[in-house]
Amino acid sequence: MVNAGKILVVDDTSASLKLLSDLLKAEGYEVRSAINGELAVNFATANPPDLVLLDILMPGMGGFEVCRLLKAHPDTRHVPIIFISALSDPDEKVQGFELGAVDFVTKPYQREELLARVRTHLEIDRLRNHLEELVEERSHQLLESEKKLRASLNDLVAAHSLMHTLLRTIPDLVWLKDLQGVYISCNLQFERLYGAKEADIVGKTDYEFTSRELADFFRDHDRKALAAGKVCANEEWLTFADNGYYGLFETLKTPVLNQDGKPIGVLGIARDVTERKAAEAKVQRHMQLYAALSHCNKAIVHSADETELFLEICRAAVEFGGMKMAWVGLFAADQCSIRPVASFGEGAEELATIDMCMDAASAFGRGPASVAIREQRPCWCQDFINDPMTVPWREQGLRAGWAASAALPLLKNDQAVGAFVLYADEANAFDDAARDLLVEMSMDINFALENFSRALAQKQAEAEIERLAFYDPLTNLPNRRLLYDRLQQAIVTNARHDKHGAALFIDLDNFKALNDTKGHTIGDLLLIEVAQRLRECVREGDTVARLGGDEFVMILNSLSADETRASAHTKMLAGKILSAINQPYSLQGYDHHCSASMGICMFRNQHITAEELLKYTDTALYQAKRGGRNKLLFYDPVMQAALETRAVLESNLRVALSEQQLVLYYQMQVNRAGQILGAEVLIRWLHPERGLVSPAEFIPLAEDTGLILPIGKWVMDSACAQLKAWENDPLKSELQLAVNVSALQFHQDDFVEQVRLALARYDLSPNRLKLELTESLVLDDIDDAIVKMQQLRDFGVRFSMDDFGTGYSSLNYLTKLPIDQLKIDQSFVRNITVSQSDAVIVQTIIGMADNLGIESIAEGVETEEQLTFLERQGCQLYQGYLFSKPIPLADFEALCIKKP
Repeated sequence: MVNAGKILVVDDTSASLKLLSDLLKAEGYEVRSAINGELAVNFATANPPDLVLLDILMPGMGGFEVCRLLKAHPDTRHVPIIFISALSDPDEKVQGFELGAVDFVTKPYQREELLARVRTHLEIDRLRNHLEELVEERSHQLLESEKKLRASLNDLVAAHSLMHTLLRTIPDLVWLKDLQGVYISCNLQFERLYGAKEADIVGKTDYEFTSRELADFFRDHDRKALAAGKVCANEEWLTFADNGYYGLFETLKTPVLNQDGKPIGVLGIARDVTERKAAEAKVQRHMQLYAALSHCNKAIVHSADETELFLEICRAAVEFGGMKMAWVGLFAADQCSIRPVASFGEGAEELATIDMCMDAASAFGRGPASVAIREQRPCWCQDFINDPMTVPWREQGLRAGWAASAALPLLKNDQAVGAFVLYADEANAFDDAARDLLVEMSMDINFALENFSRALAQKQAEAEIERLAFYDPLTNLPNRRLLYDRLQQAIVTNARHDKHGAALFIDLDNFKALNDTKGHTIGDLLLIEVAQRLRECVREGDTVARLGGDEFVMILNSLSADETRASAHTKMLAGKILSAINQPYSLQGYDHHCSASMGICMFRNQHITAEELLKYTDTALYQAKRGGRNKLLFYDPVMQAALETRAVLESNLRVALSEQQLVLYYQMQVNRAGQILGAEVLIRWLHPERGLVSPAEFIPLAEDTGLILPIGKWVMDSACAQLKAWENDPLKSELQLAVNVSALQFHQDDFVEQVRLALARYDLSPNRLKLELTESLVLDDIDDAIVKMQQLRDFGVRFSMDDFGTGYSSLNYLTKLPIDQLKIDQSFVRNITVSQSDAVIVQTIIGMADNLGIESIAEGVETEEQLTFLERQGCQLYQGYLFSKPIPLADFEALCIKKP
């Protein structure tokens, strides 16, 4: 037994002395006995014990006197003393404690109680001794540190003096703050900002020198720099107290760290960039006006009439010239007023409330447009809000944000007929160079107006009216009106000659995406090129028409009397047409690839109508698009029945939403240990008559009809509600739910807000919700996806890239997107044990995810062999039938209880 300490036992009764000594020795203590007080004092002072057990009532020198003497002796004053006595009088105890005793044990004592108190006080005394040693050692260290500190302080003072001298010579503003925003130092330039000396600035904050709003702005950027742990830049407008100078400054803020790498303050440097920014803005304005002039000239070349020209020059001034708004007003001589005929840009609606006339005696006749027309000269208004000539329209200008305006006269046959008016969003926007460009633009417009003579305009108008009646203005193909006429003729002619004819309904695939991303101008160029290619594919006597939008109809006449040969010829020609459409396009330097879908209906029966024929081709076209696009399909009556069945299913699906027939199933997601970390929620439709309807049947329908939006919202809300319900369940409170998001749902403008509201509605931690997105969804609009995902990621929501490996699988977008998890598609997992290529793909995906710090999860895991392979490659999470199929909530919760 380990020696636990030296104990001196003092008692005038031999039996008690022996009993107590034997008890302590049995516990491993080194015990020494004294039969009276004198011996006790001698023993203790000669060889101080660790503890004294002292009887009070003894002949001669009593226990209290022994205690007093021991506490007075320098070698024993810290030795703890426990009185053991039959006395229980409180006064006796008080006296003992006043003499320095640490405890009292009353006879007869309990063995365990006595031993416990002995152990306690020995430990307390040991700790006290240890603490005294530490204090002595620390005192020595502090003394040494003080010596070093004094030496360092002297060096620091010298360095600080040198730094201070350098800072005061720097022309930029330089300052230093502590973590609480209190100024520690600044240079001479900074003193000018607050109009105070450094001594008066140090020790204070921005709130004592400037407005709360500006001080909050400064403090916020201080915190951003500290949080980022690196240099952060921003621009800010500052007003100097010493001379009132107001300028734009580029500010750099850097965290200042101590020797341990911990932030102790923020260093700021601000440089005046007012002149540089003004010069850049001026150059930018001029470049924009050059671009507007270029597009104006293009509009002059391509415009068919004044109306088109006026709209295009207004558009060019805004979209390319950087103007706030532009409009063209013509002078109506009979009304002595100016009438806006074209406009573009912000504030154009204000034109409806603006009165302008040509009467110089009226305040409404002395505005810039009136002066420009009346005096046939440009009129420049550099300060629209304060210029006296714009007083009648000041309210509209304030609402629309017009800061400066320019009015240029429009001339025809050397007579002013109107004005071209532009508005800028900043004062003094029209310097000499800008004026020269705008004057040149007005001269080009006037030249175009000269060419629109009255006779020519009348002739063009008559020809255009006739053309528009039967032909599409963009492609010059027959329009809908002429198409119906030719269809009816074809039906009659082919029936008379007992020949088959064919109607081909052609629709361009994904044309809307081109229009949305590249604009209608590029879309129109594509339609023109497609129309030309269609013309080249047909014989003389056949018809190519544009039905509208990106829809074309072809009529093939006088095919074979044999239906099989006629159908074969039509199919061959249809393939040729699709191949021609598939060839690349060059649209104003933009390379584009396009495909089309086609519905075909053969006809020979004179009783069929043009409307029915188009209906059948439309049905076939719809089925071709559903089959994957870039396909052709002949009409079959079964198609019409399928469409009617689809219409019924759509109606039932709308009812399912309102009558709560949709339910969520849960497929668990587990880690290597088999622990359930969460689940993917999958929607199921429990139809009251049909039973369980496959998602493969109703999800595509929901996406086509837009019902996927309310369905997606319901799934999101239901998942959040279930997570909330599990919040207080210790077995399920940490589970995550993965929710699939459709492309239509994700690309809503308010999608981010929908998710935030759903989480807020249930007061739910965002990191318990995981959104599963497909590669095609994200890459459809990568910039929009990055913004929305980052907003939700900053909020705490996690993202999983679903079906990874089936799309682009690009490292480029993976590095841009805030993805937490890659989900390996089950098509690869299914064959990893039998296909070397699939195994390599899976290995690559897992390795790529690991290198990018992204979690990997494999779906469709069905066998132990697949699981073993995935574990060996480092995959972290699993999902599939090996663990569980998608199951109802109750069954899933039961599995959560059983699983580890």
